[in-house]
Amino acid sequence: MVDGLAEELRQWEAVSRGGGPLEKHRTQIDAVLALLDAGVADARERLADGSGDEVPARILDLHHVWDFFRSRFLLRRVRGYRRTLDVADELAWECYRPVLDLPGSRPKEPPLVGFSRTASPRAHRRGSAYHDLLPRGGIHTREGRAAAARLPFPVIDVPWHYDVQLPALLTVAHETGHHIEDDCALGDELRLRVRTAGLPPDRVPHWERWTGEVFADTCAAVVCGTAYADVLAELLDAEGGSTGAEAFSDGPHPPPATRVRLARAAAAAAGHPRCADGPGEPNQADAPDAPEIAALVSALLDTGYDRLGGRRLTDLLVPPDAADVYAGAERLLRRRPSECGRAATVLAAAALAFQSDPAGYEQRGVAQRAEAEVLRLRTAGSRTATWRGEANTEENQLRAHAEAGPLLLRALDAVREPSRDIRP
Repeated sequence: MVDGLAEELRQWEAVSRGGGPLEKHRTQIDAVLALLDAGVADARERLADGSGDEVPARILDLHHVWDFFRSRFLLRRVRGYRRTLDVADELAWECYRPVLDLPGSRPKEPPLVGFSRTASPRAHRRGSAYHDLLPRGGIHTREGRAAAARLPFPVIDVPWHYDVQLPALLTVAHETGHHIEDDCALGDELRLRVRTAGLPPDRVPHWERWTGEVFADTCAAVVCGTAYADVLAELLDAEGGSTGAEAFSDGPHPPPATRVRLARAAAAAAGHPRCADGPGEPNQADAPDAPEIAALVSALLDTGYDRLGGRRLTDLLVPPDAADVYAGAERLLRRRPSECGRAATVLAAAALAFQSDPAGYEQRGVAQRAEAEVLRLRTAGSRTATWRGEANTEENQLRAHAEAGPLLLRALDAVREPSRDIRP
């Protein structure tokens, strides 16, 4: 039982180093294996000292933990899903990498994109519990629930139907924005910017509550331009605008049309071009929340962040070929490559092609050619940041992973009661 799990883990380690579909995920797989290897070593010690009665339950617990990751990695070995996930991973990496290359940053695994039954994308932060993300009944022991207490790297879940809805993948940039906020500890700085943005005093509590979503929408707009706002509008069914009552909603997120207007304003402030004939909200400046949106976009984009080495979001995240996106959309509709040089701009061009000519988008295979173009742009090797603090990035990543193993063992030991089924 112990040897079987250990052998499986070594097979996955080999696959991640073999130049195949999981080569890009080497550091993520290393992070998970460091957790599980600690549990395997502990089980072997227990067998050697005569306390092997607890081993079967512990190995089952480890399988429960491993199953969360194994299912996501397995999909990357299935041709029908691999292409979409590879494209989504590349967009997440392109958004996330700039903050890892800042002076003083430490090497961290990028987000891993997966499919989920949720109706909308979700970001699961590094260090968060993930036992509730497993299938119902997937964990049977208290120890297993304790073990699934800390994600070793960020995860982004998107709905299954995004597999055939390429423009919707621009929302991955939004979810990556949440991970940038979390991993760079930007929360306090962002809330301070909201409080000092010059908003009406009675509106500050609302925008403070929405700060995380506003920042994520801003990041996606800075990376993907107006295409993100167009996709967001369609997904939220917000293109019809909003009434004053909607704009001043007390919900947990900004009202849909407010989010779309903010994304459009952020894209414009970041310098993204806008086609004169493209979709939009001609009366956006007349909306009741327009002054607040302008103030917030200025607060988030005009100055550098202490936690980002003094850099502005526009310095870090705007693709250098952002101006090519509309020409790229036209090329895609003429059955040519977009000729954009980044995943974000290729995907934004594909989204704009869909917006301008849905029938032509389908008939001319825009999605398939855009996906192929993104995959051709990928560089070889695993996704690893250039860590400027020390000489050997990989060694330091592996050391950080190894330190996580004892945390798993302490979690397994945290509950000393006999194992029991915890299902309702």
